[in-house]
Amino acid sequence: MTYLLTDCHFARFDSVYFQGSQLNIDTRKIEDRLSLLDKKTDQSNSAKRKRSLTASLADFLSNLPTPLTLCSCSPEDIRKFLVWKDEFGKTKIHTASCPYIGSSDSRINCACPLRLAAGTVEGVINLLCRIFEDHGFGRFWDSMTMQGNPVCSPIVKEYLTRIREEQAKANVLPKQAKPIFMSKLRSIARYIDMQLARSDITSRERYVLLRDQAWFKLQFFAGDRAGDLSFLLSQQVRSLSDGSGLTVTHTFGKTLRGNRGKVNEFVVPKCADTLICPVNGLNTYVASSKAMGVNLTLGYMFRIVSDSGVVLDQQVSYSVVYERMRHYLTVLGIYDGETPHSFRAGCAVSLNVAGCSSADIMDHVGWFGSESAEYYSRRKLMRSSTVAKRLARAVDFSNEVEDFYNSHADYASLPHAFFEHV
Repeated sequence: MTYLLTDCHFARFDSVYFQGSQLNIDTRKIEDRLSLLDKKTDQSNSAKRKRSLTASLADFLSNLPTPLTLCSCSPEDIRKFLVWKDEFGKTKIHTASCPYIGSSDSRINCACPLRLAAGTVEGVINLLCRIFEDHGFGRFWDSMTMQGNPVCSPIVKEYLTRIREEQAKANVLPKQAKPIFMSKLRSIARYIDMQLARSDITSRERYVLLRDQAWFKLQFFAGDRAGDLSFLLSQQVRSLSDGSGLTVTHTFGKTLRGNRGKVNEFVVPKCADTLICPVNGLNTYVASSKAMGVNLTLGYMFRIVSDSGVVLDQQVSYSVVYERMRHYLTVLGIYDGETPHSFRAGCAVSLNVAGCSSADIMDHVGWFGSESAEYYSRRKLMRSSTVAKRLARAVDFSNEVEDFYNSHADYASLPHAFFEHV
């Protein structure tokens, strides 16, 4: 079969004739592949958030005194929706006279209102912008014709600015996970060992305890995200040739989506304290699971278990890890609002105190921006503490400091080098 392509851009080639070949195209296979990819897109967290927010906005608009739709709403309607969403916030906006100003605990009993955090408001606005863009409204709002994407209107951007300023004046600080340090990790590990030694323990309980202790130890010493760790495959864990530890390679996670070849690689060394040693914890987990008839050499490293005690080849979720961690800390009487992210924070702070640079912390934990390393390791505050102590010691030679400034640093009062002042 011969195709004549003189009416399209391909006509610029030397020959306008392309001899087609007889191809065996399996359209069913192509459609099945596309269907699978579309299904994964629909089931992604991003798609679920979009659907949820779209439904929420549609419900809000339809319940206004003058019912509206996504196609008829204005920037002012978007602002009203954001104010309505504010009612479900959990961030206390303390007044200047409130004794709890600076506290992020929403459980504090004061009359100050609860609002959405500024970062959350920004996230809602960005997601709304993408929703309208997906519906063909683009990324621009024309105030003259009142057409385009209403979320891109200047008054919506100004709304976010006002929210940020309001919360800055109220001394609202970005929420940070409360770090879990080695003392609590030891307490959890010791408690799990006691439970494993019980004579009446079931096989299901034994597997869960073994999995949990290995997870907590690995997450602390790796500084990994809980969500990323849930995707870890056994094949991605290798032993160092000298037997001093393990190396782990992540290729998928929150910030690892196959773009630009990003990977997160880190080493997990053995440590002298066998109670919390991550290598010892993983080896115990794999070996004990094998003795129970569970093969962990292939597939997900950390798996869920059914009510009947069957270990499934499905990764454990963040919510499961969160509930297990909270359970242990609550039973031990040491729960203080920590989340699985607390292990990551504890790792970053420990690395900082150990003298690691921001670049070293970034490489180990898997951050691609120095801001994250500075933020989670509390490096700025710790440096400030060191500098402040030196300033306090300067009291002992305060006169010398002033004399040195006058003779070396007060530029305006220093004499000219080559001519006299007239």
